[in-house]
Amino acid sequence: MAFDGLVMAAVKKELKERIIGGRIEKIYQPLPEEIVLIIHKDKRKFRLLASAHARDARIHLTGNSRENPLTPPLFCMVLRKHLEGGKIININQHGLERVLAIRVEAIDELGILSEKKLVCEVMGKHSNIVLVDPSTNVILDGIKRYSYATSRHREILPGRKYIPPPETGRISPLEATEEAFRQALWDPDQDLPLESILLLKFEGFSPQTCREIAVRAGMDPGTGNQSLGDIDLRHLWESFRNIRDSAISGRFEPCICYDGSRPIAFSAIFLYQFSQYRCRQGQMNDILDDFFSTREIQERFKRSVSELMKIANNEIKRAQKKIALHQQALRKAENTQDLRISGELLTANIFQIPAGASAIELVNYYDPEGKTVVIPLDPQLSPAENAQLYFKRYNKARKSLEVSENYLREAKAELDYWESVILAVNQAENENDLLQIRDELIKEGYIQRPPMPKKPGRPGPAPDPTFITFKSKEGFDILVGRNNRQNDHLTMKIARSEDLWLHVKDIPGSHVIIKNPGGSEVPAQTLQRAAEIAAFYSKARESSKVPVDYTLRKHVRKPQGAKPGMVVYDNQKTIMVEPKI
Repeated sequence: MAFDGLVMAAVKKELKERIIGGRIEKIYQPLPEEIVLIIHKDKRKFRLLASAHARDARIHLTGNSRENPLTPPLFCMVLRKHLEGGKIININQHGLERVLAIRVEAIDELGILSEKKLVCEVMGKHSNIVLVDPSTNVILDGIKRYSYATSRHREILPGRKYIPPPETGRISPLEATEEAFRQALWDPDQDLPLESILLLKFEGFSPQTCREIAVRAGMDPGTGNQSLGDIDLRHLWESFRNIRDSAISGRFEPCICYDGSRPIAFSAIFLYQFSQYRCRQGQMNDILDDFFSTREIQERFKRSVSELMKIANNEIKRAQKKIALHQQALRKAENTQDLRISGELLTANIFQIPAGASAIELVNYYDPEGKTVVIPLDPQLSPAENAQLYFKRYNKARKSLEVSENYLREAKAELDYWESVILAVNQAENENDLLQIRDELIKEGYIQRPPMPKKPGRPGPAPDPTFITFKSKEGFDILVGRNNRQNDHLTMKIARSEDLWLHVKDIPGSHVIIKNPGGSEVPAQTLQRAAEIAAFYSKARESSKVPVDYTLRKHVRKPQGAKPGMVVYDNQKTIMVEPKI
């Protein structure tokens, strides 16, 4: 990202064309360091976003709506008091500094027409948005307030004089001559890479723009400045001048570059350094809106994935711990039959057991070889009471065994369910998919809070499930669920009795349906294709050969009380396939 002076100049040019003369209808502050101005001009409404966020500071028009707090923050109320209803009369940028001043003419509380200035400073962690009275140069308020204890250069507090950000002492590219450019680069006291010395010497250029100057000159941005020859300096000057002239004339070439679907760079000039990526051009404001909104959606998606994965992994650990405990209990209860046999042997030989004996050796008639067994006794109990004690222990152990087996089945089912959730999260393609998973977990009682709140650009409650759809060469539709909710809806609501249902064997995966409205036999090629898809959308995706079960939908049932996506089936056949789509 490089919101530098060139980008600010391109934004200023477009804003002057679009919103000068417009009136500010509403002002919102959706985030602590972000404001949105709703501007009306020529029967059109524009939404101007300004942010003082340390990483994402910027100003541009946006098409995205924002959710606003019920109670407006203090800075928002100050802006409303002074700017709402006001007319934008000018927009200024000094040189290529990343400071934009919007001048607004409005009626004050005394009914007098007065002018205010909204200053947007894009300066990384020092970014700010400040409202100033230009007649007195007094600060009315700032979105970030601080005193000299924080900054030795200036205070941003109501009533203080507004002092612009400190000057960098760098050369303005708009005024640089070729001689000044050459002298700046050929510095015998410094041996720096080209991109570093350009950044050090000239204002308004980001590292990205400095690299672009070198790339356009056909040079490596890492070339040391002391190794530059006359031809190198000439080529660099031509590259520098072309970019400088575009800023002076306002002939920008805004572009945005993507690595796949992920935006990685934007600029007010075309970026030849990213020629290996997909780049497109457009209006500067639209490009900024696209870059930040897309990145916001992708980062929010990653956070949601991380949160759901954390929940699922914790539940998997809990289920694995339960399984280990119940397996241990089962091992302890393995001698259940020995207790019953001991009780029966004591009963059968009750008259041979002397009173007060602490043990008795008896022939075990359950043993095919007729071996003897030594049975411990309680000498304080009669032989009959000892036999009853063994039966009591047997009944208790048998009940404990049954309970442990039930708990073990439940814990294994729980583990299978959470592994299917992990698979669904990994296969999610957008926020709607994650919202469906989250809604499922809320309904199952795993998340004790409402669904994710709305954010800018975020969908509301999860919509009805949709499915991945393929069509075989033979013309059959193949539908795939990506999570448990989709699987349930696809199998139990969408599929008909004569449709073919597929699922990987004994492995978490998607439900796959081959739609067969005519009830005819599904061609082997279509079955093969659907099985490959089922294997691909499963936990066994990386395997070379995967067993996939298939049966008619009428043979698939959902047990009462089963978790989402969990079904039982019969009359199945199995096909071995390689996962692919």
